[in-house]
Amino acid sequence: MDSSFLTGLHISLALFSCLFLVKLIIQFGLPNHPVRFLSYLVSFCIVAYFTSQAFTDLGLLSPWVWIKWRAFPIVAGGFCLLLQTITLLGTMNFLQQRIISRLPLIVAILSTAFFSEFADALFSIFLLSGGLFLIVFVRKSRYQKRLYLKMSLMFIGSLICSYISYYFVYLIGQVFLCLTVFYAFLFQQSFGILALIDDHRQESEGDLK
Repeated sequence: MDSSFLTGLHISLALFSCLFLVKLIIQFGLPNHPVRFLSYLVSFCIVAYFTSQAFTDLGLLSPWVWIKWRAFPIVAGGFCLLLQTITLLGTMNFLQQRIISRLPLIVAILSTAFFSEFADALFSIFLLSGGLFLIVFVRKSRYQKRLYLKMSLMFIGSLICSYISYYFVYLIGQVFLCLTVFYAFLFQQSFGILALIDDHRQESEGDLK
């Protein structure tokens, strides 16, 4: 596999992620709502992962630093996805959502400091747990369910293809990876819409009072 191909792919994913994060911020505003904060945090983790990977490919970042700190966006992003599926139950108030929205940063810091070698395994556990939680407990939110399942299937497909040492299969895996990022951002956009709806509902209740 030509390394220039991977470098170009990682740069493209980094640019796409940056543009989509900026789009989310412009579209939905400041992260002053817990749901919106989680959405931005997942998006930022995607940006941080692919940007640092691209910098490493270009020789601007030490591979040792990359190996050590890649655990932070992986674990924080995966744990955020799990928490997002839990919030779809709609049983938590604003304060509870605000408290749990800070947990991914704490978990990511601890895992980076002590369990960085298990980052990929933790992400897989968080992703699988979120999918099972959506299927078993969440009765509504069909749009989010479809996006999450598509994202998960694309990620699993890219993971399987990465272990097969054939050029064509590897290319298919990279396509799956790009689709994983695309569906991940659509999933985050759906939460931005939910946050706007909640903001509007709170404003309406305030006006009635």
